[in-house]
Amino acid sequence: MKDRRKVRAGLAAVAALCTVAAAPGTSLADGADGARAYETRGTRISGADADSGAPSLAAGRTYVDSLGPGEKRYYGVTLDTKSAAYVSAVAAPPPGADVTSYRDGVKVTLESPDGGICGTAAPKIETNGVAYPLADYASRQIESGPASCHEAGRYVVTVERQNGSPDPERWPVELRVMVEPPVKGGATGAAPEGSWSTPSPKPPDGTPWPRRGGRGFTDAPTLGSGVWKDEITPGETHFYRVPVDWGQRLTAAAELSVDGKDQSTRLLDRALAMHAYNPARGLAKRGIPAAQDGDAPRTQVATAPVAYGNRYANTGSTVRAMSFSGGYFLAVTLNPPHVAPHLNSPVPVVLRVRVAGAARGGPSYDKDPVEAGFGLTAADRKAAKRHPDAADDDRMASPGSGTADSKKTALRVVGYAGIGTGTALVLGLGVWTLAARRRASAQRYGPPPGW
Repeated sequence: MKDRRKVRAGLAAVAALCTVAAAPGTSLADGADGARAYETRGTRISGADADSGAPSLAAGRTYVDSLGPGEKRYYGVTLDTKSAAYVSAVAAPPPGADVTSYRDGVKVTLESPDGGICGTAAPKIETNGVAYPLADYASRQIESGPASCHEAGRYVVTVERQNGSPDPERWPVELRVMVEPPVKGGATGAAPEGSWSTPSPKPPDGTPWPRRGGRGFTDAPTLGSGVWKDEITPGETHFYRVPVDWGQRLTAAAELSVDGKDQSTRLLDRALAMHAYNPARGLAKRGIPAAQDGDAPRTQVATAPVAYGNRYANTGSTVRAMSFSGGYFLAVTLNPPHVAPHLNSPVPVVLRVRVAGAARGGPSYDKDPVEAGFGLTAADRKAAKRHPDAADDDRMASPGSGTADSKKTALRVVGYAGIGTGTALVLGLGVWTLAARRRASAQRYGPPPGW
């Protein structure tokens, strides 16, 4: 016991020497271990306690509010009779928050002018003690759902924090309304039957190139197919944007650069989580562990092909979420309870991205979908085809801090070695190995719970 306390005390003391400063403009408190919180961006707003007097949300705008435990806020949004609408909420408990799986969460609901439920979503924390941004949307579709949800008028949006832990800290919430223009023709069918359940394309191999992930949806860098590398501090979530066109599907894998044959690294087996979101910030897929014995810890997502008619599919929400082309998002979280006892500095993560399938024709919209936040620009299509080599000048540095190489410190227990044939975790202080192997040999802790 005393030896373990000495090991932890030594790690904490060195960690204090190399705390990474928060990005300029970050309005949220960062984690105690140096993990940077989700960075909200948008217009400040204060939701009402009831639908009367609720502030209005405008299409295409992003707003920032906050929620205390059990608190419910009301907002209003005016919709027409022709357009699909999506109201998303991103609730961001700070890294290290005391959260309880499947009890702590957020619920967003869209109600018609006469009080009917048009859509609702309630993402929840999936692992005890692992705080990460929770995102999803409530929507209304014109050709499905209650008739009252097809009317023009003022709709009510409610966002409620569902709490299962005693943590009294308020969570910042980012709200966004996206209104999809009506279609006037073109390809509006669903993806071919069974195409979403076919074997997923294999994530690519190759040399990883550096790309610093964003701290939220709004600053996520754009990635094309390829192999990328980032550094993530335990407790952080990094965001990436991937252009996906009609008829295409997204496959991605995130992995830690460690030696899976070493018993000590098995403590990290499920330390990594990934979620995929569509352009309207709706949850499209949860990552699943994909590593075999001896492999590096790894999680993977694979989506259905994008098709307009997927929104009416009865096969599940993960297919319905793949109903428009545009910038899809990958959110990669490094799990603090599973990693923090051993690592207190940024960990190298490899992200393998493949956008599979030929782009096909989509629907013809009544208005420009790009202006509404959907679809792809010429720059998006260029980025999607660009070889990862072109991203080599995108330095992995904190805003305003220079390159990552200039910020190496004594606690950099990780490094890249043999990049052409794979990467390996370099145990710089020896303390990590000592702590991990002691835990493994004592068998005090089994494999961490899955996401």
